Amino acid sequence: MEKNLDHLTSEEIETLMQRYYAGESVSKLTKEYGISVRSSNLYKLFPPEVFPNYICEYCDEPLVINRPSKTMKNLPKYERDLYCPVCGHKPFQTHCNCENCQEEERNLQMERLQQIEEVYSKPRTPVDFASLSFENKVFLGAICRALLKENLYEIAPFSNSEVILTPTDILRKKLYSSLIHNQVIAVSPQSPLDAFDIDSEDFPNTFYTYRVTYFLNLIFPANKQDLFTEILDPSYYCPENADEAVILWKEIAVAECIEYLQYQLDKVNFEFTPGEKTYKTFDIILNDFSVSQIYGIIWRAVADASKLYLEKGISKKHAANSVIGACERYAERAKINGWDLTQYNRIKDLPQSVLSLFYFNRVLGIGEMGFRVPPTIV
Repeated sequence: MEKNLDHLTSEEIETLMQRYYAGESVSKLTKEYGISVRSSNLYKLFPPEVFPNYICEYCDEPLVINRPSKTMKNLPKYERDLYCPVCGHKPFQTHCNCENCQEEERNLQMERLQQIEEVYSKPRTPVDFASLSFENKVFLGAICRALLKENLYEIAPFSNSEVILTPTDILRKKLYSSLIHNQVIAVSPQSPLDAFDIDSEDFPNTFYTYRVTYFLNLIFPANKQDLFTEILDPSYYCPENADEAVILWKEIAVAECIEYLQYQLDKVNFEFTPGEKTYKTFDIILNDFSVSQIYGIIWRAVADASKLYLEKGISKKHAANSVIGACERYAERAKINGWDLTQYNRIKDLPQSVLSLFYFNRVLGIGEMGFRVPPTIV
């Protein structure tokens, strides 16, 4: 019972509430009953209404609802407003923060973490680095360069890392999928709980790719440093994998073209989702021109599309869809006429990705040639 009403009997309080809700003057009532409170707050002193059919699961006490103001007296009551007068438990709210619920949540989290530990601590057959494909060696080197922890064993979560791992989301997805599928990296039992879908029936086997911590599922030699020298400062490029090297070079180059295209379209507020046609168009143009030259082709095509939109009144969607065709036509004319297209520079808004840096600087050792010449045999 509130201190401002503790001088009243239960019967007097009941009568006071009846008169309040009947509409009598609040100032008159507070004066008559000797209550020191602002008139607008009188109802807050009333004992809550008890609902004996609802019992707290922790305290075995009936749940209650606070009394409304007189202006709200006729509004319906909802289960979500019920709470336990002893522990404050609110069973019909999505997230109850009472001490009992917090303790239950802590225990549940401990159980879930134990499940994660049990599932992902199972022994796995380690992979020999030498047996990996050329592409997976590059992917592994890039992810280690970007996210390898100091223990030279775990890969930190990509989420919230601010690392630009690849030029596009699609290429990043491929990188992770390939390394996971080939068991080069595996989910660490030390991964945080929020990296898993706790609502999934398949918990903890369902996880968020970019939130979990991974460990390197590799065969480590006696001197661990030797393996990481080969991963991070590689010497595995050779004529035997030249074809694979060109394929990966072009894949990175296409992704960088897509990244720049999306950037330029976003600047003029044109919505566009690159599809197979866009990827294939850049794949073909890269047979004759470098990424730096294609930057110029894209810039010109987006500028022309913007002009069409502003001057001809075509829709933004139509204008955006015209860009790829314009890039293709301009590249064809440039090739036929032997034009020496301008070399554009990278821009600060699109820093070179870790994969691109690692591949061109460390693996192929060609540096800016990866940006300034068409993908060719090194």
